[in-house]
This record gives sequence, C-alpha cells and structure tokens, in this order.
Amino acid sequence: MRLASSPVRSLIGAALGTLLALSSMSARANFVSDITVKLIAPGGVLGDPTATPISVSQLVTTANLGTGIQSVVHGGSGAVSNFLADNEFVSFSGDSIHVSSYSGTTVFTTGYLGLGGEHARYEFDALSIAGKIITGFTVYAFDDFLTSGFSGLASPLPASGLVNLIDPHTVSLDLDNIVFKDRGTGSGAAHADFRIDLITRDASTGPGGGNNLPEPATLALFAIAALGAGAARRRA
Repeated sequence: MRLASSPVRSLIGAALGTLLALSSMSARANFVSDITVKLIAPGGVLGDPTATPISVSQLVTTANLGTGIQSVVHGGSGAVSNFLADNEFVSFSGDSIHVSSYSGTTVFTTGYLGLGGEHARYEFDALSIAGKIITGFTVYAFDDFLTSGFSGLASPLPASGLVNLIDPHTVSLDLDNIVFKDRGTGSGAAHADFRIDLITRDASTGPGGGNNLPEPATLALFAIAALGAGAARRRA
C-alpha cells in the first residue's frame, strides 16, 4: 500500500490536528447568561406555626459562572442565602449544577414544606448554554459531587426523581421529598451533594428543528476526506 506524498501527509496531519482541536472546543460547554436561583416553599418551614410561604430569588451573574466560586452561600447578601444553613450552597460549573443540602431539622429532612401538591424546591431559571438546547439531565447524589461512592440520600425516591426539567431554560430540585441518611453524627451533619449534569443538543438553525450547519468536527472530517480524494486522483 502506497503512502500519500509528503505534502499530502502534512495536509492530512494538519486537518487531523484541526479535528482534535475543534472536537475539544465543541465538547466544552458553559452557562453564558446570568442565572436566577429561586427558593420556594409554599408550606413554609417545619416548626413555623404561621406556615409562612417562602418565595425568594437571587441572581447569579455570568462573571461567577464556571469559576468554582460558590455562587449562593450561607451568610451571603442575597435573598436565598439568608435561608441556607451552614455549609449549604449552590454553584455552577461548566454545564452542571451543584447543590449541597443539609438537614434543617432533627428528623433528617430539609425542613422546607410543600403545600397543595406544590413541592418546596429550588428553581434554576434562565439557564443558557451557547449553541445548545437543554433536553434532559443526569443526577447524582454522591459526596463531593462524584458519579459514584457514598450517597447521603435516604429518600425513597432516587435522586433523579427529585429533579424536573420545567422547560429548556429551567430546572428544579424538590426539597420536601429529601430524606438524609444518618451518618452517625447527628442530624446537623446529615447532608447530600446533588450534581445535576445537563443533557443538550445543538440548537436548531433550520426548518423542522434540524441543524443545517455541520459541527466543526464534521467539517474537519470533510476536509480530511477531500484531501484523501485529491491524493487518490493524483496517484491515478
């Protein structure tokens, strides 16, 4: 089998390098706009005889996204922050949402109450990823936001049963259905780390919901194929 000439090999090598670079680029995804974090508890909190409903929101700015900064933290200066217990936080990294939730009661629950069929929940609104449409999610409840290991969740529902995709820009995490495991150190240390990885597809650019523009990696493959065809013609 004959090898392509040296110039052709160089061109193919360059195209392969472009393919790898573009594939890596298209694999990266980050939130590209400010996100609104809402805390909603229509039944208030456990132990409050007035059952005062909670409905507050806090803006997470784009400047803090993807930096590893805990964007909503206890003791912060935001409406949601004021309700979070020590060590609780919500953060955003790449195209993932991280929530560390701790027990707010002595019965290993969050203490947030639903009412009339409406769950107490976090809502993450205005989620936007460049060139993508959010179509689903994968949820984990393992310590340190890992995909396996020890889970602090003892709910009868799996972690995926606590998360809902409300629309392509809004995801919620039910809080009233969370039951924490007893780690043997009391309810104050009971917690679960939720990692919500968003599933996306390319945004539509043509009629019928299709994408008429090839992916960058596909374009690079076309270039390699064209170079190979040209080399074959020259050998003929």
